[in-house]
Amino acid sequence: MRTVLPRGGFDWWALYLRGLVALFGVAMLVVGAPPDRPVPLVAIPLVLLLVPAGILSVREETSRGTHRVAAYAGTALELLIVTLLVYVTGGTGSLFYVFYVPVLIWGTAGRGLLAGVIGGWVAALGYALAVGLRQAPTLEALSRTALLALLGLLVGVLEQRRADAMTAALRGAEELARRARVAAELQAVVDAMAGLALADRARRVLERLVRLAGADVGVVIVLDVEQRAVVTATVDPQEAWRRGEVLPRTAVLEEVLQSGLPRTAVDAATDPQWAAVFGRGRMGSAVLFPLRSGGQTFGAVLLARREVRLFSEPEVEATETVLAAAALGLRDAQMQVQAHEFTMSAVNVLAAALEAKDPYTRGHSQRVASSAVAIAEEVGLPPEEVERIRWASLLHDIGKIGTPEHILRKRGPLTDEERVIMNLHAERGAGILQEFAPFRALVDYVRYHQEAYDGSGYPEGLAGEAIPLGARIIRIADTFDALISDRPYRRGRTVNEAMAELRAMAGSALDPFLVEVFLRVLQVKPPFEVQLRLWRER
Repeated sequence: MRTVLPRGGFDWWALYLRGLVALFGVAMLVVGAPPDRPVPLVAIPLVLLLVPAGILSVREETSRGTHRVAAYAGTALELLIVTLLVYVTGGTGSLFYVFYVPVLIWGTAGRGLLAGVIGGWVAALGYALAVGLRQAPTLEALSRTALLALLGLLVGVLEQRRADAMTAALRGAEELARRARVAAELQAVVDAMAGLALADRARRVLERLVRLAGADVGVVIVLDVEQRAVVTATVDPQEAWRRGEVLPRTAVLEEVLQSGLPRTAVDAATDPQWAAVFGRGRMGSAVLFPLRSGGQTFGAVLLARREVRLFSEPEVEATETVLAAAALGLRDAQMQVQAHEFTMSAVNVLAAALEAKDPYTRGHSQRVASSAVAIAEEVGLPPEEVERIRWASLLHDIGKIGTPEHILRKRGPLTDEERVIMNLHAERGAGILQEFAPFRALVDYVRYHQEAYDGSGYPEGLAGEAIPLGARIIRIADTFDALISDRPYRRGRTVNEAMAELRAMAGSALDPFLVEVFLRVLQVKPPFEVQLRLWRER
C-alpha cells in the first residue's frame, strides 16, 4: 500500500533529509577529497541536481491520484546522478558510494517490497557500470554491488512492514471512527424516538438509516394486528409507496418476515422476487432488513439505491446495529398502537351492547364524546388525557346495561323508585370498567359523571373541584346532548335554547368555567353533529 499525501503536498521529512545529504555531498567535494585525487568540477552540479530530482520524486509520489511514472522517473534520476558521481569521482574509491543508501530509501519509500528489490538491483547495476567504466572488476567492487542489492531487499522489507503498520493503524482509526459514528447514531435514534407515535418514530429512524447507509430510498414496514404488512414510513422522492399502504406478503418480503434474515439484491428492478413486492419503485441495488425484537419479527426495513451499487459490508453492519436498537422503540410503539386498537374495539363492543338494549343511547355516547373532547382540547389538556375523556364519554352510560328495560324504555317520567334504580347506572358502570385493566383510569370519570357542581348530584354528593375534571366535562356534554335530543314525552331543545339552559345551570349542576368554555366552542368551532343541527334549525 502506498502512503499518499493530498495533491500538491510534500513529505517534508524526506525533503529535509535530501537537503542535508546534498550539503554533506558538497562538503565532501570541498574538504573531503584526498589531495592526490582532486574532484572534477562537474561533480558539484551533479550533487546539486539531487535536490530537484528528489523534489520531483517526493512530490509526485505523494500526490493523490497522480500516475507513478513521474515518481519513479525522479527516483531513477537520483540513481543516475549518484552513478555519475561514482564514475567521475573514482570508481570503488568514490566517496559517493554512500549516497546509494539514502537514494534506495527515498526510492522505495511508500512503495513496498517489490520496489525495494528493483531499486536495489538498479542501484547495484548502476554502481557496477560506473566502476566497470573506470577500472577492472575487483572483489571489492563485486562485494559492494552485492551489498547494494541486499540493501534494496532490506529497505523494501522494512518499508513494507511500515506500510502494513500504517495500514493497520489507519484501519483501526477508521473502525474506531465508525464505531463512534454508530454509537452517536444509536443515541440519536433513541433520543429522536422518545415520546413519539409509531409513524413518527419510524420516520425518524428511517431518515437516519438512509443517511447512514448512503441509500436513496427507504421504507419501514410494520405488521398490524391482522399481520398485514403496512407501510409505516417512507423516504422516497418519487413517492412510489404511500404511508398506510398494505404490501403483499409474498416473495422476498415474506421470506424475510419468516426467516428473520436480511436479503440483498444486486439489481432489484430485474429480480422477480423483489419486483413482486417493490416493483413500483425504480431501484437498483437493495437490501431488506427484518425488524426483530424479543426473538420475534414484526416488520422489515427496505433500503435501496437508484443505481446498481451494492451496499458495503461496513454499511450493512452499521445499519443492522442501529436498527437493532431502534427496533425496541418501534416494537414498543407498535404494541401501543395494537393496545389502543384493542381498547377501542372493546369500547365499541360495549357501546354497541348498550345501544342494542337502549335505543335512546344510539348515537348519544358518540355525540357526548365529540363535545367532551372539544371541551378538553379547548381547555388545553394533554393528548393522553383527552383520549381518556373520549373513552370515558363513550362508556359513561355502560352501567345502564344492568337497568331493567321497562325503565330504560319508559315513555313517560320515572317514578321515585324507578329514578333510584336508574341512578345506580353510574356506580354500576364504574364497577364494570374496574374489571378491565385498560379501563381502570376511566372509573372515576364514569362513577362521578352525574355529580353536580353544587353537591346535589349522585352517587356521593361531591361538589366543586372535588369532582374529577373529566367527570365535570362529561356532565356538561351529557347534559347538552340530553337537552337537544328528542324524548318520547318531549321535543328536544334547539341549540340556542340548550346553550341558554347550560348558562342557567352554571354554578349549580355544572362547572361555570367549563360551561363558558363549551359555549365558546359552540359559537366558534362546534362539533360536526352540532353543526348539522344548527344547519337544520336555520
